[in-house]
Amino acid sequence: MERQPISCRSIIDRAEEPFVLFHEQLGCFQSDWHAHAWGQLVYAEKGCIHLRSEGRKSLIPGGYGVWIPPDAGHQIWSDSVSLHMRALCFPVGEGISGDDIAVFPVSSLLRELIRYTEKWREGGDDTVQPFLRVITTLIPEELKKATLVYLPSTGHPRLSVVLSYIQAHLAESFSFEWLAGEYGFSVRSLSRLFQAELGTSFSGYCRIARIMRALELIEGGADHVSGLAEDVGYESLPTFSNNFLEICGQRPALFIRSRKGQVDEAVSD
Repeated sequence: MERQPISCRSIIDRAEEPFVLFHEQLGCFQSDWHAHAWGQLVYAEKGCIHLRSEGRKSLIPGGYGVWIPPDAGHQIWSDSVSLHMRALCFPVGEGISGDDIAVFPVSSLLRELIRYTEKWREGGDDTVQPFLRVITTLIPEELKKATLVYLPSTGHPRLSVVLSYIQAHLAESFSFEWLAGEYGFSVRSLSRLFQAELGTSFSGYCRIARIMRALELIEGGADHVSGLAEDVGYESLPTFSNNFLEICGQRPALFIRSRKGQVDEAVSD
């Protein structure tokens, strides 16, 4: 399905209040590349949001949030037809530090506070800013749960072609030696390029890419762990489960059960 264009820059520019509260059933969309002077908290419901920033690509599964610090250039998009996106933009106080974009599982408390702000989407009153300050006080603790659900990216033209092949063939088995030869590299030179451009190895990149694809499949309704592991190229179910735990902080079966609970809540609201 075609992504509808969204200009986040113009939404911020039109703001008449010292904050922006955005709650929309967006479905498939793609934003412009933009940055803003405020901090931004984005929460995904009923779908995944992809985020591209300097040097990395992140995935925000349903039930997760992403904290985007002030002045951090980024672009977001989604191919989830039922996606409901909630975004809060506001000045950042002294309680939140750090310049890194962070993806994290949103607690039930923060989730309900984010949802509650929808009442002010058309304009605030005297209570909105104190309410946002309460949310701000929760963010540092939420960020302690940040996950590794992001891929390093590169502008290197030859390596970009290699990464595109990997992304398109995650369910298949291919060796690093074959990949290097297929794209005109020696094993040593491609290994060095991975480390220099991405800060990780071929196996490390594939591990994160496969778990990110698994998260997308879960959002699409996949709920059998063994089939999920196979669909993203794992021959060993325990290895898949361990990698999922390392990156997402939960075993895949528990993650799937918790996602079903969140979806049921969202449907009933």
